[in-house]
Amino acid sequence: MSTPKVAHLVFDLIRGGTEGQCARVAMGLAQRGLSHRVAVFHKRGFFREAVEAACGPVHEVRIRHLARVATVREIRRLAAWLRNEKIDVLHAWDADAAIFGQFAAQWADVKFMTSRRDLGQIYPKWKLAMMRRADRAAVSVVANAEAVREHFLAQGLPAEKVVVRPNLVDLDEFDARASEPFSAAAALPAGRRLVVVNRLDPEKNTGLLIDALVQVRQVVPAAVLIVAGEGRELPALRAQAAALGVAEAVCFLGEVLDVPSLLRQCEVGALVPNRNEGLSNTILEYMAASLPVLATDCGGNRELVRDGETGCLLPLTASAADLAAVWIEMLNTPAAAAIWGSNGREQVRHHHAPDAVLAAFAGLYDRLKGAPKTATP
Repeated sequence: MSTPKVAHLVFDLIRGGTEGQCARVAMGLAQRGLSHRVAVFHKRGFFREAVEAACGPVHEVRIRHLARVATVREIRRLAAWLRNEKIDVLHAWDADAAIFGQFAAQWADVKFMTSRRDLGQIYPKWKLAMMRRADRAAVSVVANAEAVREHFLAQGLPAEKVVVRPNLVDLDEFDARASEPFSAAAALPAGRRLVVVNRLDPEKNTGLLIDALVQVRQVVPAAVLIVAGEGRELPALRAQAAALGVAEAVCFLGEVLDVPSLLRQCEVGALVPNRNEGLSNTILEYMAASLPVLATDCGGNRELVRDGETGCLLPLTASAADLAAVWIEMLNTPAAAAIWGSNGREQVRHHHAPDAVLAAFAGLYDRLKGAPKTATP
């Protein structure tokens, strides 16, 4: 059986999260001689040029509203593109891709698959219903963590439909980028730096780190917090740091594209979400940088952070005092922290290397080409 032609549908091609993983999988398999194309809702982002060089021109699906005549027209245009490109499998990587891609796949008569890369706890009810419909129509649902798989099995997805494919990290590429000077080095405050890289949205719970910093600085006065990311919580987080008297010890960098070189400037990596987490690219990058990780037990975090081996995994309900105690321990025991960081990097090397992850995706696409179509409900 010939290898399938696969199209990937994703919101855009920014560096982080789901978008970055989609781009890396599509490019990686295309560079290995397989036929992979990419469609996006917004033709933009860090990976756009690289994706087009590897996979060919990116197709833009100009859907901007849920229920408009123009939306139906764009879905039909996507279906026509799938037919013209002789696509065998359409892989929808995110919520919007699943919602609209299911109809395009049906109209183009191609196999359809979805991804579940978080716990789906932040979406409105209508979106959750449409995503469930897409999962039912899919021949396969790809989770990026066992925790995500178990979450959706508990909601009724058939076990035989859900497979796990972890995120990939190219350590050679990461190291090359880490060796470059950090573009915003002048903005970094001196001190013992803990870094958090995430969207500044409520579920990421970044404010808990600011609360903890107050207590950490009572024991380690040189402790500072580096926040890389943008989002709606930024004004509130700035106000929180000022109100607590630690504004000078919290550095808000905004969006950072050269994350590997930033991580080289820091001692500890943190991610403390209180819901919705899948398998965190942020934690994987901390581990690639040999940083010990301070995380909450949310979603797939426990599959990356082995408590006492690669970092510290705190309960989902951890308080600022709980967080501060571990943060202080990491700063005061650098030898142990270095061992945790080394262990984390080895974990990335063994479980998230591109060759193994890409081979697993390629095998999945091969199997799906020969699988019977699942009827749209």
